[in-house]
Order: sequence, then C-alpha cells, then structure tokens
Amino acid sequence: MAEQPYVLIGHTRKAHGLAGELKLSIEERYIEDFLKNERIFLDVKGTKIPYFIANVRGKGELILQLEDVADRDAALMLQGREVFLREKDLLHDSERELEFEEETLEYEHLKGYTLVDQTLGPIGAIDEVLEMPQQEMAFLKYRNREVLVPLNEQLIVRVDKPARQVIMDLPDGLLD
Repeated sequence: MAEQPYVLIGHTRKAHGLAGELKLSIEERYIEDFLKNERIFLDVKGTKIPYFIANVRGKGELILQLEDVADRDAALMLQGREVFLREKDLLHDSERELEFEEETLEYEHLKGYTLVDQTLGPIGAIDEVLEMPQQEMAFLKYRNREVLVPLNEQLIVRVDKPARQVIMDLPDGLLD
C-alpha cells in the first residue's frame, strides 16, 4: 500500500495542565483545515500516527485535547511533534469560509533567520514569528530553553538578508 501524501500544518508545543492537553501551533493558512478535521497525524519516530481530536480551545495559541491522551505524562510524550493532515483531508477552495492574507505579520519573513545580539553573538534560529497583543515576537531556542524576543525597530539594528541574520541590540537581562 502506497503511503498517503501528508501536509505539514504545524507543531505541538508544550504540555498544558494535567489533563493531557497540548499547546499547538498551526500555520494560519491551515487553521480552517485543522478545525474541520476530526483527526490529525503526529510524526513519531518517522511514522505518521493518527490521533482523534477530542477538543480544541483558545484564540491565537490553541489548546488541544486528543482522545486517548488523558494525562500530563502522555501529553509530554507528544510535545514538539510535527502535525500533519493527509492531503486528501485539506479543504478545496470552494469549501473555504475564511480568507487569509499571506504573510500578515510584518516580521514573518524572518522565520529561519539567525538572531544575533551585538553583545552576545548568535542566539539561535527563529523558529516562529508570533503575533502578541503588543507586538510581534521571535520564538526560538536559547541554551536549551524556549525564549520570546520582541521584534521591533528599536531593537533591530539591521537585517542581513544574504547571511539570513537579524542583528539586534537586546536589552540586558532579556534572555535570563
């Protein structure tokens, strides 16, 4: 049997609470596809494992409850996984109700760039650009932990497109 074509739509983040919920990041263009499907596939050791969605809540950052994931330990095993839908589960354009503008965030194009502080040097690759109520934030890993760094013209010294670097002047203590 040929393997199904899958589409990467997002990532699970950290476990949330004690009831087996997970924080979830879904690419904006796939939100409607995600919300209209009853199951997702998580990549576990290179295999796409189906999980049925019990509940989704939250605005912006989604909180996901999967069937058969009933406690924090089970959720911890699923954090940081790629989330897929089968290609055939994606909505056709005629079925879509939500309209999205591509690249709605001012700094979205910096995803994948390396954040470099003028004083500390390279900090890490920007995994994601998140929209927060006050401003856009770069989400990245620094010294084995996840950090959020504000993206605004006061802190960005320059963007080096050929080197794919964002040179910043970060306030003291921001990464502590």
